[in-house]
Amino acid sequence: MASSAGKIEELIRLVWCRQLYTGVGGPTFGVIGHGRANPDEGMELLDVRFELDGTVYRGPAAIHEYASDWYKHAHHEDPGYDHCVLNLVVHDDAVICRADGSVIPNAAIVFPRELAERYERLLGESGSYRCGALLAGMPEVKRYNLLTELTCERLERKYDEFLQRYRQADNNWNEAFYVSLFRAVGAGSNRESYERLARTVSFTQICRVRESVASAEALLLGAAGLLEAEPSDDYSDKLRYEFKHLSRRFGIVPMHRNAWNLRSGRPDQKPVLRIAELAALLVSGEFFFSRLVNCKTQRDIRQVFSASASEYWTTHYCFGQPSGRSVKRFGDMMLDNLGINLVVPMIFAYGKITGNEELKERAIGILEEIRAENHIRIVREWKTHGVAADNAFFSQGLLELTREYCEKKRCAYCNIGRIVLCSQ
Repeated sequence: MASSAGKIEELIRLVWCRQLYTGVGGPTFGVIGHGRANPDEGMELLDVRFELDGTVYRGPAAIHEYASDWYKHAHHEDPGYDHCVLNLVVHDDAVICRADGSVIPNAAIVFPRELAERYERLLGESGSYRCGALLAGMPEVKRYNLLTELTCERLERKYDEFLQRYRQADNNWNEAFYVSLFRAVGAGSNRESYERLARTVSFTQICRVRESVASAEALLLGAAGLLEAEPSDDYSDKLRYEFKHLSRRFGIVPMHRNAWNLRSGRPDQKPVLRIAELAALLVSGEFFFSRLVNCKTQRDIRQVFSASASEYWTTHYCFGQPSGRSVKRFGDMMLDNLGINLVVPMIFAYGKITGNEELKERAIGILEEIRAENHIRIVREWKTHGVAADNAFFSQGLLELTREYCEKKRCAYCNIGRIVLCSQ
């Protein structure tokens, strides 16, 4: 087998759990229960039950390509592996022991060579949308169920990310939302810089200057290190003066201008204008977390984020360079992005934390209202392979499939990959 050891171990786990093997262990070994996969770190299988030489064993099991990998991975020195009752392997090439010297039985698993070859091919093509034809040819109900599982996985993963920010914010919903808002607006190469800005200027500090959009602009643009831009004009000079006062008041150390990617993107996507739009939103009184949780439709979301940047930006995209007159606010694509990557995950997270199933269902319903993310290359590629997303609910599923399974070559964990592997 040419695949890496980790990938072979994933295949062994699939073969064991799906009972695709043709033999396992010796003549005195008998499987009673296959247990279940361990989603966390440590041994790969939990609650395995088997009989060996007339004795019944039950507990966690490890998986390795070679039995001797036990020592390569230093499991014999790890107390966390002392409870291991079985080492499931392809090649039984060594006697293995726990830290106390007691022997752990190996069980060599045998499965068809065709299965291993199919797995090799699948891994080699995992980034080429190989499963597109399979997905496209599935009965609609089955495809719907598979993509629903993937979208729900994505929501659960975003929930975990939000929960971490929520805890970092001392369980403050508004602060956690504020940081999440900046991350969502900063999608792409500037995402980390936007999040850093949200942590440089806190939600509480923004609330203290909400009486003036110019003060909010000065605080955010100054903290971002973006008030030193050239050319300047009277308005940027005014904001610089205001920031000197605010930075002393709040003890803010500005970010460096070089933290931002200022070259890529259209003029209406540049950080200076985006931050000015954020400032307008944050002083509008419509950004509080409670307002977001009450959104029931895509239209509600658009109303929440409908604030326009201040009058200066009506004739500017950047400082010192007048442009044609146009009101600056988040466009349709950004509004969809905020719905998909901010509002829906936060409603879902709030529903999960509070045990409110209606909120979780509402989050999914909103996703189904938002158009598919056809501007994303991955979604377009799936469409060319026969799998078109009808809405954001399905495009999110396709993104999860590609980024968390295909690109990471986790075919043995993927329900679609398993169908390919298990087909004859």
